[in-house]
Amino acid sequence: MGEIQEFLTANYPDAFIRLKRYNLMYKKHPIEVQFNGPDPAVLRSLTAQALDIMENSNAIHLTQNNWEAQTPVLMVNYNQPIARNVGLSRQDVALSLLSATGGIPASVYYDGNHRQTIYLKSVDGEGNAIESLDNAQIFSMLPSLGFLNRDLVQGLITGVYAEEDILEEALRTIPLSQVTDGISLEWEDPLVIRYDGQRAMRAQGSPVQGVGTEDARQTIAEQIEEIELPHGYSMHWEGEIKASEQSSKYLFKYFPLAIILMIAILIMLFKDYRKPLIIVCCIPLLLIGVIFGMLASGKTFGFVAIVGVLGLVGMIIKNGIVLMDEIELQLSDSVDPVEALLSSSSGRFRPVMMASLTTILGMIPLLGDDLFGPLAVTIMGGLLIGTLITLIVIPLLYSLFFKIKITK
Repeated sequence: MGEIQEFLTANYPDAFIRLKRYNLMYKKHPIEVQFNGPDPAVLRSLTAQALDIMENSNAIHLTQNNWEAQTPVLMVNYNQPIARNVGLSRQDVALSLLSATGGIPASVYYDGNHRQTIYLKSVDGEGNAIESLDNAQIFSMLPSLGFLNRDLVQGLITGVYAEEDILEEALRTIPLSQVTDGISLEWEDPLVIRYDGQRAMRAQGSPVQGVGTEDARQTIAEQIEEIELPHGYSMHWEGEIKASEQSSKYLFKYFPLAIILMIAILIMLFKDYRKPLIIVCCIPLLLIGVIFGMLASGKTFGFVAIVGVLGLVGMIIKNGIVLMDEIELQLSDSVDPVEALLSSSSGRFRPVMMASLTTILGMIPLLGDDLFGPLAVTIMGGLLIGTLITLIVIPLLYSLFFKIKITK
């Protein structure tokens, strides 16, 4: 995908082309920094500084702002007193100017499934497009009666003026230059976005292939946060980091409830509070493997990694149930308690480790993925180290909780 992006960018420099992988965060741009404030010019200046920092980073490409490029707009200075004297309104001037430029949408023509809009356009006396807007003729949607006076009415009655003369005068057009104080070309924002009632502009970018979103953001975070903000302006991060924070908030909101339900199920399964407590005490041990995996791989511990930790909790509990059930089975056969603990741990080692290894090997294809890489590392490291420690700690805790004395 990176090679395709480079080819399209190099061969089509005038087009903004961005290839995007499927993203669970549902964000158009992974890296976004938003500036809020009243003045669009100041917002563009602040956003331009942030975009310069992004473009100078080797970890970020495809930068842009969410207001898009400014577009040229014709500004006509409408002279209201003069226009009213000749019976022309502001809307008349706007429609006439539209007909002289892009055209007024009049109807739609369908050729099968193809839809074509029909435009009404003004032309000059020779049937060509109008080149000078100053000479564009302004027409009124209603006949202009402002020219009528007593002499014209008497002339119409006495036959001095014909009805055609009066009608031609009523439907006459006036050059644009006579009802305006000039035309200027100005630049305007095609899109203005507001958040909480304030104008807001974002500098947006994407991490290059092979670089995680948070790793790429960290390369520019310090520089962007050092941008001096005028009074009344603010800055905050958007993009995937904002989505991750929101998702984590809802995730941890129901996490205590999930733990309570798991403990309740364990109590109903074993009909005892000590055995579930032994299994629960082993859950923090999986963090040893998670931390080791993150440090060894250099991955970032984010939202996806947290989801992996929650999955690990269920796996560790499952392994604990298997080992605890084996201990209970041997004790029910009147095996010496110490021998039961040792044989259960050694006897369950192979099936538990084989089941864990199949899961670990299944995570290998995800290691190189920017999005799911932290998830794979979390599950692989936590499951490998956590399972090994669990097979040792559960027998020790069992002997402690049930007061089984282990002698040499």
